[in-house]
Amino acid sequence: MSLPALTAAVESTRHWFGKPSVTQLIKPTRQTFLEITKDYAIHPMGSIAAMIGTNSHKAFEDASPDGWMAEHRMTDDITSGCFDAYDPTTQTLWDWKFFRSGRIARCLGMTPKWRKRTVTRGKRKGEEVWEQIWEPNGVRKVMDIAIQLNYYRYMMENEGLPVKQIRVNMFLRSSIDAEAKKMGLTQAAYIVPINLISKRWIRLYFETKAKRLREALQNGVCPPPCKKSERWDSSKTYPNRRCADWCDVNEYCDFFQTHHCGNYHKEMPRE
Repeated sequence: MSLPALTAAVESTRHWFGKPSVTQLIKPTRQTFLEITKDYAIHPMGSIAAMIGTNSHKAFEDASPDGWMAEHRMTDDITSGCFDAYDPTTQTLWDWKFFRSGRIARCLGMTPKWRKRTVTRGKRKGEEVWEQIWEPNGVRKVMDIAIQLNYYRYMMENEGLPVKQIRVNMFLRSSIDAEAKKMGLTQAAYIVPINLISKRWIRLYFETKAKRLREALQNGVCPPPCKKSERWDSSKTYPNRRCADWCDVNEYCDFFQTHHCGNYHKEMPRE
């Protein structure tokens, strides 16, 4: 990668300014603690999508209709954050996300399942093989997004900006290829509604996460290992995939060093 591209990859990472951001508090506390306290390297190839997303956010900001608010930064006694766009006419909070096909499919409620089918042509005609299919009407996997945007809503309403609904415009990072079609995706963008969460609960959640991070930083003691759900410990073949593929500071994590010293995750595509 060229030097400008490498520099942009670094700029797409989160920095520490003495107060945690909403994005930092959504992460597992141990991961955020290590990112703040350790010098670590990032894989620039993994930041390409973030760079594309950042540039696209700027394009959307420039194209916002008159009266809309865009890229508005907020802060309170717990954290700080910046929402993407707000339509005051409909009192709608908008967010832009750039995802791979698998992530969008799960956000839409598509669920992967395995079934047997009989091969009808070729040398393997008549054989039974397993294939993965995606079925609709499942649980929408949007909890992390809902937590993030509902805290933006909490801060916005404290600033006098009422929010009646939350919408996420999700954009497919790749083309509508065969893989995307298998997952039920037929277009390059989708609007996904996000349910409103109790403001009392969302405040308590971020208050607790911020307190744990603050105490860890003050005492210089690494927080406990991430929970199983935070490590994405749901696959027997590729357990704890977030630890191996999505944590830039896993080299400093004793849990990762104890459980994941192999390289069997490296060929798994990121979603």
